[in-house]
Amino acid sequence: MLGKTLTEYVTAAPEIVKNVGGYLSDREIRFLALLGGSRLADGEILEIGSFQGKSTVILAKAANLVGDARISAVDPLVVGEYNSPRELIDKNLSDAGVKDFVDFHQMMSHELAPEWSQPLRLLWIDGDHSYVGASTDFNGFAHHLADGGIIAFHDTINFYDGSLRVFMEDVLLNEHFGAAGLWGTIGWARYHTDPAFALQHRQRNLDLYRRLSRLVPYVAFGNAPTDWWSKASFRFHRCRVPHQELAPEKWLKAVA
Repeated sequence: MLGKTLTEYVTAAPEIVKNVGGYLSDREIRFLALLGGSRLADGEILEIGSFQGKSTVILAKAANLVGDARISAVDPLVVGEYNSPRELIDKNLSDAGVKDFVDFHQMMSHELAPEWSQPLRLLWIDGDHSYVGASTDFNGFAHHLADGGIIAFHDTINFYDGSLRVFMEDVLLNEHFGAAGLWGTIGWARYHTDPAFALQHRQRNLDLYRRLSRLVPYVAFGNAPTDWWSKASFRFHRCRVPHQELAPEKWLKAVA
């Protein structure tokens, strides 16, 4: 059951980061606040891909509410369309009062992977959206998930093949992942060391896999649809994938 403080924070989260640049919808922000504030396992939170710090702030504040010592984030911050100067993310974290709570690694995620040794209660992947990039992030860090931990990918059902294919192939078809679903474009699943605890969710995950598989031809090999018909077809099949927002208590019950 969510405490009153966390419930209020989840509701208020979009307003808290409204002035921080990023590509998260309000419902996705609320979901990240819920993930960060729901201690379903022991371990840390690791964010891969920070951009200007929108999700970093949300996760840090949520983790602080439930007594975490810190969260970690990794991003090379190469200046370009999808990256920002270090000064900007530092300012956003400072303005939100969480700069000292975030262990920020300015490097490529694959450079951090060999150094990482901490168990993870939440692995948030929002970095390189290519298949190679998403696969590298999964293979580099997913084995650190604690029993009961959550993995989550951004843009799973947007015009990218990386998050979609890795979520389908490495998560939904993995016997160690149980409860799974989508909240907005965020694909999430709960990890279990013992596959027996995930077994009850297998058929539901296979059904989700089948629904998602209809999206793959439109984005495979990094080729996002460009013509009107392909985009419309992608959106039609996406509508058939459950990805609505749930009441926090209902989600917690589903993930148990």
